[in-house]
Amino acid sequence: MAHFDLTGEENAGTYFAALPGTSGTNFVQHNTTPMKARFFASRDEVAGCHPSRWIYELINNSFTVCDLFDRARAQSAEFDSPYTWDHPHKLVINGNQSYSTSSAQIVSSICLDCHFHFVFKMAWDEDHTSGLCHHSQAAWPLQDNMFPWHHLAWAGSASPGNMASDYSKYNPLLARENFVCTAAPCTFQITLEISQPRMPSWWVKLLLDHEAIRHELDVAREQDPGRYEGATDEWAYQTPLNLNTYLKNQLESTAETVRSISKRNKRFAVLFGPRCFSIFRELEFQEKIEDNNGVDEGSFTPRPAAPSAGPLGTTEINTYRAYLEDVRAEVQCLIHKAGQAAEKPTFCTPMLHGVLQCAEVKDVESNALVGTDRYKLLGVLPSQGREIVVNAYKRQWDLLPSSRKELIDALLNVANDAQDDLLIEYAVTQSSVYESQPRQQAVADDGGTVLQSLAYFGLTPPNNYPAEAIIRAFRKKLVDDPADASTARSVLMMIASESQDDHYQANLLMEADQKMSLETAKHVIGLNDSSNIISDAGPATRKKLQQCQKPEARKLYLDALDSIAEHTASPSLKQAAQELAHESESGIGMASADSGAPVDFSLPVGLDNIGNTCYLNSLLQYLFTVKPVRDVVFDYDDLKLGLSEDAIDKRRIGGNKMQMDRGEAVVADAFAQELATLFNTLQKSEKTATRPSQRLANAVLLSTHTLLNSEKAGDRQGSPLPPPLPSRPLPEPAAAFGDGSGDVNMVDFEHRGTAPLDTASLSSTKTLVEHEASPEPSYERVENVAEPDGQMITSTTETSNADDAVMVDGLAPASKPSGDTQVEKPIPTLDSRTADVDMVDAEAPETIDQKVLSALERQKRSSGTDQQDVEEVMGSIINRLQAAIRPSSVDDKTGIQLERLMETFFVTTVNYTKKFHEQKYQHEVSFDRSITAFPAENGPCSLYDALGRNFDQQILEESKLSRYTTIRTLPPILHVLIQRTQSNGSKNGNPVIIPETLYVDRFMDMDHDSPAFQRRVEDWITAKRIADIKTDLAKLEDNPSYLRSLEHYKAPEPLTYAKLSTQDDAPEEVETFDFDGPVEDDFLFISPSKPVVEQEEVPVPKVTGVYETYCQVKQMMEDELTCCEETITVHNEELKEIPYRLHAVICHRGQLMSGHYWVWIRDFQDNVWRWYNDADVKENKDTEEVLRTLSTSGEPYFLCYVRDGDKDKYVNVPKREQPLQPEPGPEPEPVPELVPELVPEGMSPPESASPEPEKLVDGGVREMLTPPPEPAA
Repeated sequence: MAHFDLTGEENAGTYFAALPGTSGTNFVQHNTTPMKARFFASRDEVAGCHPSRWIYELINNSFTVCDLFDRARAQSAEFDSPYTWDHPHKLVINGNQSYSTSSAQIVSSICLDCHFHFVFKMAWDEDHTSGLCHHSQAAWPLQDNMFPWHHLAWAGSASPGNMASDYSKYNPLLARENFVCTAAPCTFQITLEISQPRMPSWWVKLLLDHEAIRHELDVAREQDPGRYEGATDEWAYQTPLNLNTYLKNQLESTAETVRSISKRNKRFAVLFGPRCFSIFRELEFQEKIEDNNGVDEGSFTPRPAAPSAGPLGTTEINTYRAYLEDVRAEVQCLIHKAGQAAEKPTFCTPMLHGVLQCAEVKDVESNALVGTDRYKLLGVLPSQGREIVVNAYKRQWDLLPSSRKELIDALLNVANDAQDDLLIEYAVTQSSVYESQPRQQAVADDGGTVLQSLAYFGLTPPNNYPAEAIIRAFRKKLVDDPADASTARSVLMMIASESQDDHYQANLLMEADQKMSLETAKHVIGLNDSSNIISDAGPATRKKLQQCQKPEARKLYLDALDSIAEHTASPSLKQAAQELAHESESGIGMASADSGAPVDFSLPVGLDNIGNTCYLNSLLQYLFTVKPVRDVVFDYDDLKLGLSEDAIDKRRIGGNKMQMDRGEAVVADAFAQELATLFNTLQKSEKTATRPSQRLANAVLLSTHTLLNSEKAGDRQGSPLPPPLPSRPLPEPAAAFGDGSGDVNMVDFEHRGTAPLDTASLSSTKTLVEHEASPEPSYERVENVAEPDGQMITSTTETSNADDAVMVDGLAPASKPSGDTQVEKPIPTLDSRTADVDMVDAEAPETIDQKVLSALERQKRSSGTDQQDVEEVMGSIINRLQAAIRPSSVDDKTGIQLERLMETFFVTTVNYTKKFHEQKYQHEVSFDRSITAFPAENGPCSLYDALGRNFDQQILEESKLSRYTTIRTLPPILHVLIQRTQSNGSKNGNPVIIPETLYVDRFMDMDHDSPAFQRRVEDWITAKRIADIKTDLAKLEDNPSYLRSLEHYKAPEPLTYAKLSTQDDAPEEVETFDFDGPVEDDFLFISPSKPVVEQEEVPVPKVTGVYETYCQVKQMMEDELTCCEETITVHNEELKEIPYRLHAVICHRGQLMSGHYWVWIRDFQDNVWRWYNDADVKENKDTEEVLRTLSTSGEPYFLCYVRDGDKDKYVNVPKREQPLQPEPGPEPEPVPELVPELVPEGMSPPESASPEPEKLVDGGVREMLTPPPEPAA
């Protein structure tokens, strides 16, 4: 073996004989991105790989770590594709969608065989471009501060909510996976998006149905032999060629140059014809039908695609143009498979290797070693160079601390495979150094603790087990005995505490945490590697909960689901965990639930969650306690607007006087009736909770546009329609209430649909007609691909037009665009014998009322992660009710139509603005459902301060404006929205201290010349000064070491003369390493050298009393702060003439677009707070405790205050109606089993004996109540 010459290169031996990260190399910059930060914040160990292996695993559907393809295999049955996807992919560039900029690169591709789309979105921090990995850093031996190649690790999948928001017909996403380069200074990251083929299976079947096309050709020849004289049997194989030409022309056309396709076109009629019309409708071509004696002489006009608006003139993904490019790419794949392409396609795999700065390993798929564990563990491919192997080894060393021994073994084996002497020498040295470290199990177990712990897990002493073996035994124990989880965790921690190896100990301690690792959580609820974790975790947990009796076991299963939700960042799983926790606590659906427990009629009825409706339930419970809302609902017959066209036409809603259409009126009418039914049930139900109807939820949560277009979209997508609903009259409120004994349960009809497709309005069209004796069309492909320098490269293949691609102007004009096909039907004629009308295709059109009411019944909402903002849903409820009732009066000045709801909830605000040089304010009046409060950026604040951020004066320096807001008129009920959405898209979770009584005097409108307004201006200035002082104090307190360093300063004389020092004679500098933030252990600080500069002597005064001065200044600032705060407090104490009492608080826990809602509502009559959490209702009589809870978290979101003097007039909690007691019947015959003593025949019972009292329990079952015994003396 050739030994490495340690003398040949300075310090080279150091790198050989040092484990990764311990060689003491120079400073390494650690750059990060949000994606990279989330990856390293995870506690899981995730392996990475070299880019060439990453490409290999992607192409071959075999990622070592990412479970993308495992999920795909589990969902394969759901894919609508004529081709199997589980094969080595052949990726080619797709359309005009790829480009490169200085901080990003997009590569859009399609698999030539399966037509699945792969989009690679690569990005990096432009400010840290110099820190990107680059092969120019490659050297041997590889130092710790060299990063020649990327090392890509899976950073997780996009959340279902994120995916759902981007899913569309244009971009049917299946997966979005994130990968980051784990090299410390590198900010490179990849987002891989995979989507389904745009052409469903039935398209491909029609396009390739050669027999059907040949039959159509034979029929055409027979019926019109002269016209089809030149047609050949080759036409049967040219449908994809013609469709490719149509799509090319469409992409190149504008609204002015677009060309229609005549249905009578010779080639079109044979190759496509009526059997393929649905394809062109799906492509959003506008269809025109012209019936001429039973022959359709109409046309299809392509919809012009908007010009490319992406970077460098490329096409933006998820647009109509991109959709057309995608379809055309799939058509060209069909052409290639048929051997009709003029040239071979250019594969994009070499481009991927170039972008990722790695070399492709030739014929690697035929190498038997590629799938072995050692290459997977290191993340490399066989036959790659020693520098690549060691680079991957160093990155994996940091990523997999618990597998470092295995990494060294893999390194040795890979070195032996390559027969590389230098690499073998390096691997042997690494192994020797590692083995010289303390053993993992340096355990002194004098008391036999480890022995007993191993026995508990079913392991045989001694403890020579790696951490993974202990963890596997721990997981098995959790599965076998879930109720004993607490003990298992304690035993695992005991084993960890006996170890002297930090990594070994850390691995065990992390598993012992209540927040389980992802693998442990999956084991606990019974998921395996083939499970779809997002869709299967919830049902698996529910099944486990239903099978267990012990609360400790239920807690383990709930903790497991919560941990999975956290690891996957899945809002839907987080929601499922919260709902299952609630069900477990209340016993709903659990094996231990006491279904026979009596109903507590002193508590209000709860509301079951019918699929992500906790926010709606919270609002409905709150509105049920508002008297004006109940009055409107229960008196709806007397107040309703009606559905006459005149009433709808004249109705104007809200301060903006918005007009409504008939669809909105019908939805509003249905909603009011459903709400009346629900409110009646809440008063009369004999159950703990009732279920809101799906019809009510749809009326609130779905827009009228969605309801009206749901059926049309369903038809267009070709989804099967549900059975037609039986016709029925609108229920009258009285009839809807019934006897009040039952709860409302609506049957949901599933209906899947999408939004209607837009159609373009074309000013002029041209018709594409047949032309004889033209050459046959050939394959055409023009693609633009951007190179890394941003230059566009055009690749063109040979083409010629189809024989029916000749322009002729002046033919049939285009019809008016419409989402529906326009058919000219013949006029009905009277039959001479019967005088009856002979109708042709008679079909009664569905009215708007029928469409809306039908959609309310069957439209399916998302019950996964989609949630709506509470304020928006509140607005929807109020708007629906407003639209359902007549106005009670009209304001003479503004023309605003008033009614009970507007008078109850709407606040009038005035927004004042003034330019710096102007004297008078401009103002704008608005009517709002709520006022907004903004939490502090850091730490808690009072509700007054939060409201001040909305109402107080703001100075806009750039616009040279000052502005503020006031309240002109107040409603009896005042809603306050705590705006927790921040500009960066995150949630502000800082607490807002909520007062029981809110005095709004300080925010009221007033005359600008009044003394009160002048004092308000003074308060604004004082508040600004308070904020400035707090900021300055924070700066001083954040840098205490700066003051300590000044204390070390000394000068020999009060005034001396000195010359700028040189490097040699510079005095030793006092270093304060904590001044600029924390210092990492591997950072190397080098004192800057000072230049040798001759300069005239300058005086250097001696500074004394630095710390004393600092203390004095700080005390002065604190005194001024106290004085300012006292001034504002005194002023505000005088402003307490308009009090509002806190009535309800709607709370939210979770992220912005997901989480869980509940509501606290105060019952002023009973002086109690009630907590409504879907079906669960609880009480708390301690107002201070409730307010303290609400004021110390970021959960309160929507506050409901009521004018203090009017609270009894406007709010109360209706009492539940007690069930009627049955009429007393005849005395029942005594049952021996229920009688404690039998009285002998002929004897009367003792006088002291009396019948035992009875009580009625749920379901009408009587049970005997035995009076409690007298207390013992």
